[in-house]
Amino acid sequence: MEALGAVLSCPVCMELFTPPVLLLSCSHNFCKQCLELILVGQNCTHANGQFCCPVCRKVIYLRGRGTNGLQRNILAENILEKFKEELETLHTKEQNQLAQTCEKHGESVNLMCLSDEEPICGICKLFGDHKSHPVAKISDAYAERKVNFAKDIQLVLQKSESAAQAVRDMEKLIRELSTSATDTLAMIDAIGDSLLSGIKCRIATLKKQLQSEHCSKLEKLQLVARELEAPQELYQQMKMLLQHHANAVQFLHEHKRLKGEMERLVEGSVSLPVPTKDTISIRRYFQELIRGIDITAFALPETDQVLASMAGLQEAWQAGCAMQGRLSQQVLEDILCKAVSGSGPKPNQEAKLPRNPSHAYSVQGSEIGSRESTV
Repeated sequence: MEALGAVLSCPVCMELFTPPVLLLSCSHNFCKQCLELILVGQNCTHANGQFCCPVCRKVIYLRGRGTNGLQRNILAENILEKFKEELETLHTKEQNQLAQTCEKHGESVNLMCLSDEEPICGICKLFGDHKSHPVAKISDAYAERKVNFAKDIQLVLQKSESAAQAVRDMEKLIRELSTSATDTLAMIDAIGDSLLSGIKCRIATLKKQLQSEHCSKLEKLQLVARELEAPQELYQQMKMLLQHHANAVQFLHEHKRLKGEMERLVEGSVSLPVPTKDTISIRRYFQELIRGIDITAFALPETDQVLASMAGLQEAWQAGCAMQGRLSQQVLEDILCKAVSGSGPKPNQEAKLPRNPSHAYSVQGSEIGSRESTV
């Protein structure tokens, strides 16, 4: 085998040929990859080049096709394949023989220790660690255990078949779980986007309504403010004319104009009313904003506790202020809005509403009366 291995070895890499094997005109064989390295080493890079055989130094001509034009030794490749198969067989036999040889004593293993369930040799039984252990022939132990092993295989096969069905069921559950998760995610995205779109549209509408209401009420207040400022402005003009007129003609001209404005002012309004408090109701916009939404699901836990503690006080306040009208309701709205926004009392603090306005008014009136009597 060694002589045949030497024949089937490449003279360049000194290893067994690596196909394809090329045969030169001088009858020497080389691995194709080794021969290409030889061409590079001899600066033979042209397809029509020439090089020397590394064994016999004979000049070899490539004749226009490079290494692809050289003859391939199919016979050597077939012999090489058979040689490798024989080497693999010999290696397997050697490994098998080594497996049946005792590692400690180098003797053939021909006994089976029944205590340790371990193959041993005769020296292990006579002089070794298994001297006092019961033994059996290796062939008998092999036959018995082979039969039992075949029965065990059948049991494992049954378990495997039942486990395979369970695995298929679990794979089905996993697929169903993944499908349901994907569908649920799609639903959340679709419905969530729709809800967000609706909320954004509602917010935009409320902002537009708020801007319109603010502008309308602001115009009314500014108009009243201008009417209230008219007497003051007329007074300043008349005072400036009286103190700083240039001559009699200029005074008389301006006097006629300002006199007319004064008469219109006196005749047109007996007393200009001061407008009452005209604010924007936060409560109305808040209710419109959360319409159809359970705001308690989004409020902070502290807010929930504040609202719960204020429930009884709210009823008492409304009962006591039933006759007080808008002022009492406005105070209650401010307290509720502060509680929802998180600026109300802490959970461990007692939520306190202001005193009943009617009671406060009566107390204030009595105090004023007492002061008047004192005076």
